[in-house]
Amino acid sequence: MNLLFYAPQMAAYGGLERHVCGLAAAAARAGHQVTLLTTSNSLGADLRGELVGAGVTLRELSRARGEAGAFTKLAWLLAQTLRARTRRWDVIYTNGQSALARHVWRAAGRATRIIHHHHTAADAAEQATWSPAFRRVLRSAPELIGCSQATCAALNAATGRGDAQYLPYLTRCPVRAEAVTATACRAPLRLGFMGRLIPEKGIDTVVRLAGEAGLAGVEWHIHGEGPAYPPEFFQDRPRLVYHGAYRTAAEQAAALLALDGLTLFSTHNEGMPLSLLEGMAAGLPLLATDRGGTRELAVSPADTFLLSDPADFAAIVAGVQAFAAAIRSGQTSRPRQRAAYDRHFAPASVAGRWLDLFSRAT
Repeated sequence: MNLLFYAPQMAAYGGLERHVCGLAAAAARAGHQVTLLTTSNSLGADLRGELVGAGVTLRELSRARGEAGAFTKLAWLLAQTLRARTRRWDVIYTNGQSALARHVWRAAGRATRIIHHHHTAADAAEQATWSPAFRRVLRSAPELIGCSQATCAALNAATGRGDAQYLPYLTRCPVRAEAVTATACRAPLRLGFMGRLIPEKGIDTVVRLAGEAGLAGVEWHIHGEGPAYPPEFFQDRPRLVYHGAYRTAAEQAAALLALDGLTLFSTHNEGMPLSLLEGMAAGLPLLATDRGGTRELAVSPADTFLLSDPADFAAIVAGVQAFAAAIRSGQTSRPRQRAAYDRHFAPASVAGRWLDLFSRAT
C-alpha cells in the first residue's frame, strides 16, 4: 500500500511521537510505502533514526516546534499536498488536534481511505478548546479512531456520530521482557511520575505527598519537563527527586526500572495514559485517578489501583498507603503486569491491528 501520514508539530520524544513514528516505521518494515508529513523539524535523533532506518519518507517543515505561524504551516502543507496529489494513495492517516488535517485529505483519490485518529480524552474541557474548523474535521472524517473506549464515546457524543472505533496506541516498548523480573522492593519505596509536567497531571499532589508524614517510607521521583514546573520548583523538597526529561528509549527504560511503582493523579480526563501503558511494559504496579480511559488499562486488576474521582487529599494518602503496602507485601507482580501488557498492548500485536485496519476493504 501507499500510505500518507500527517501529524502536527511534534516534540523530540513524546507519546504522540512514539505512536506516529512507530506506526509509520512498522508499516514501512511490512513492505508498504510510507510518507510522513509534519509541520516542524523537532523530532529527536532516536525517532528520526527509526523512521529513516525503516525507509519512511519524512517531510518536515524546516522550523522548530512552536516557531512557525499558522500561515507558514498552512502554505507549506498545501504545497506538500499538491505534491502528494501526483501519487495514488491507499490510505491517508491524520492525527492530532489540528484543523490542517482536512487539507492533507485533498491528496486523496476516489479509492483512498481517510482515517483520522484522536489521541486524547475529548471530554467537555477539551472540547472547549476545539476550533470550529477542527470540529468539522471530527464530524467529516470518513473514519474516526479513538485511543480508548472512553474517547470514542466522548467523540460520538460531541460530533453526533455513532461510529468512532477504538484502537490502542502503538507504543515503543522501552523495556525488554527479560529485564522484567520479580525484584524485592527497596527501602525507601520508590514511587514516581513520568510524562509531561502540567498541573492537570497532579504534579502538585506528588509534591504534597512527598512532604506527608504518614508516607515517610516513600521516596518520590519525577521524570519529565514542562514550563509550569522549572527545575528549581523541586529544589529543597524532602523525599522528592527531580530527574528532568528523558529523550530516548534507553533513558526511559532506566528510569522505569529504577521505580517500584508508577502513579498518575490526574485532575482531567485521560484518553489512554501512555505513561501508565509504558509503566506496564516495565511490569510496574500502577496507582491512578479513575478518569477517562485509565480504567481500561486495569487488565491485571491485582497490579492496578484506581482512586475514586474526585478524591480529597486524605483519600489519596490512604490510597498511596494501600498501594505501598501491596507492593511491600508481594501482592503485586512485575512479571504478571508485563504479561498483561504483552497480551493486550504489545507493539507487534498493536501494529498488526493498525495495519489490518489500513488494509481492510471499506
